[in-house]
Amino acid sequence: MLHRIAEIEAHSLSAIPALKTEIYDGWHLRFARNHTRRANSVNVVSQGELPLIEKIDHCEAAYAKEEQPCHFRLTPLANEGLDDMLAARDYGSFGETEVRMQTLENDIHADTGEDLIIYDSNSAVWLNGVAALTGQDMAKQDIFCEMLSLINFDIQAIAILRGKEIVACGMGVQSKNYLGLFEFATHPSFRRRGFAARIARHMLHTAKKSGVTMAYLQVVTENKAAREFWSRIGFREVLYRYHYRSKL
Repeated sequence: MLHRIAEIEAHSLSAIPALKTEIYDGWHLRFARNHTRRANSVNVVSQGELPLIEKIDHCEAAYAKEEQPCHFRLTPLANEGLDDMLAARDYGSFGETEVRMQTLENDIHADTGEDLIIYDSNSAVWLNGVAALTGQDMAKQDIFCEMLSLINFDIQAIAILRGKEIVACGMGVQSKNYLGLFEFATHPSFRRRGFAARIARHMLHTAKKSGVTMAYLQVVTENKAAREFWSRIGFREVLYRYHYRSKL
C-alpha cells in the first residue's frame, strides 16, 4: 500500500505544484506565498537519515526566512515519531483529509449538455470563474495562475454555465496512469443540481478513454456531505488519510 501512496503523493505534488520547493534529506519544503496550506507545507517524500530534531529546526528556520508559518503535512509516509515530536513542540493538529480513489474499470458516460464547457486552463473566463467560486482575491488568483503554469501534466478545465456565468467548476490533472480531481466548487444558488457530478463524470470518461486506470481526490474528513457525494460518484475507497501540524 505504501508504494501506491507514494505514487499518488508524487502525482498530487506535481498536480498542484508549489512555486518553490527545497528538498532537504527527503523532505520537500514547499512555498507558494501562502496560497494554500498544502502548497506551503513540509511533505515527507522519503524519511531521510538526519535526526528529526535537526530537520524540524531547519524547516522552522526556512519558513521563518520566507516570513511564512511552518506547516507539516503528515501522511503515512512520514517518519515514525514525527507527529508526536511536533505535538510536543506545540504544533496543533488540523485538517484531517481522506485520499479517496477509484479504479476506472466500468463504462463512464460523458456529459453531453451544451452548458458544460471545456476550457483551456489559461482561459481568463475559466480562471475568473474558479476565482469567484473558490474565493480567490486578485493576489491568490495570480499565484494560482503561476502554479498552473508549472504543471507538466494534461489539465482538464471544465465549467458549467448559466447564461454567461460560470456556476460550477472543476479541474482534473492527468498523467499516464492517474487522474487527480481538484478545485471543485459550485455557486450556492446552484447546488444540489448535479453539476459537480456532471463535471466529475466527464473528467473520468475523458481520462479512461485515454488509458488512465486510476483516479483520486482529497476530501476533508469532517465534511460529511462531500464524503457522501464523492461516494456516489464512485470514490468509496479511502486509501489513506493525512493531517497538518501547525504551530499554535
